[in-house]
Amino acid sequence: MAFIHGKSTKIFLNATDFSTYFTTADSTRTVDVAESTTFGSGSKTYITGNKDGTISLAGFFDATADAVLQPLLGGTSALLTIGVDGADATDLVRFGNGNFTSYGVSSPVGDIVATSLDFQSDKGIFDGSVLESATYTSTTTGTARDNAAATTNGGAGFVIITAASGTSPTAIVKIQHSADNSTYADLITFTQATGATSEIKYVAPDTTVNRYLKIVATIGGTNPSFSAIVGFGRNK
Repeated sequence: MAFIHGKSTKIFLNATDFSTYFTTADSTRTVDVAESTTFGSGSKTYITGNKDGTISLAGFFDATADAVLQPLLGGTSALLTIGVDGADATDLVRFGNGNFTSYGVSSPVGDIVATSLDFQSDKGIFDGSVLESATYTSTTTGTARDNAAATTNGGAGFVIITAASGTSPTAIVKIQHSADNSTYADLITFTQATGATSEIKYVAPDTTVNRYLKIVATIGGTNPSFSAIVGFGRNK
């Protein structure tokens, strides 16, 4: 059994690393249940419905961070990614796209001013892993990641580009999948990036995601450089 210490947790809000502002990240996946009890039953019965997910963050107040976080309440949706044991290749991640539903600031007389946020995901929270975390200066094919078996219920992938430089730099990142680690097909193609950005894309339920996954990053421009984190979570 291998336990994970929370000190290595990483939190990305869209393309920005917010890890140094927070001390707690609680994520919860839930599913609706509907009662199916009929006459004559001695005990209640239920059937499952739609999946859901929420994330709560707590940490310390910072004016710079506040200027970014405040407008997100009631604003556009955001990609929130939690690297449970970091954000390096093969590290575990939970991620989702959604909206912030509350933002609180607490100012105790004898302690540090604190802040808290609640996040409601859209289409659920995905459990997955980082496929690659690297800086790309030329077209690159990543390492194949073996899931041991295919899955048949789709999933979601994300790309986080934290920094980009060069003259007219471009990056097209794909996640590919394979049944045999030999022949690969495109699973997800993210929008071409020209700077720091983030994106989540979904693979429809009932879609087979093959056993092996890898990324292909096609890099263009003059002296380009992209620092990127790419991950995928399967619906199980």
